[in-house]
Amino acid sequence: MNVLVFRTNMVCAGCRQTVGQALGTFGNAIRWTVDLDDCDRVLRVETTTISADVIRQAVGRAGFLCEELP
Repeated sequence: MNVLVFRTNMVCAGCRQTVGQALGTFGNAIRWTVDLDDCDRVLRVETTTISADVIRQAVGRAGFLCEELP
């Protein structure tokens, strides 16, 4: 299992819901959380099959910044 960590610009529960719908297209291939209290609005994704690029693109299509953190 890989844990991918991203900086985002989500600011509210509605943003989290929108991103959740975008990430929901991957079904059980991922588990994810968003920390809206962190200054980087951290999105953490656990997956064995989905790449960071694919996650960035999905979140970007939902209208949000998504930058992988080291």
